[in-house]
Amino acid sequence: MQREGCAAPDYKAMYFELFRASVQAAQLLQAAQQQAEKQLLEADLPPIRLDEKEDEK
Repeated sequence: MQREGCAAPDYKAMYFELFRASVQAAQLLQAAQQQAEKQLLEADLPPIRLDEKEDEK
């Protein structure tokens, strides 16, 4: 007996589609992080002092 009209999903193709999207998302996040770090370094802000007390300001 043959089944008609009920094709099984292509799980391999679905997996590769999901994998490609995951890679693209990771690359997008990495590029955004690099851009933010570049902007921060170019801003040349003064160093932050963590040992400064409230009454010394």
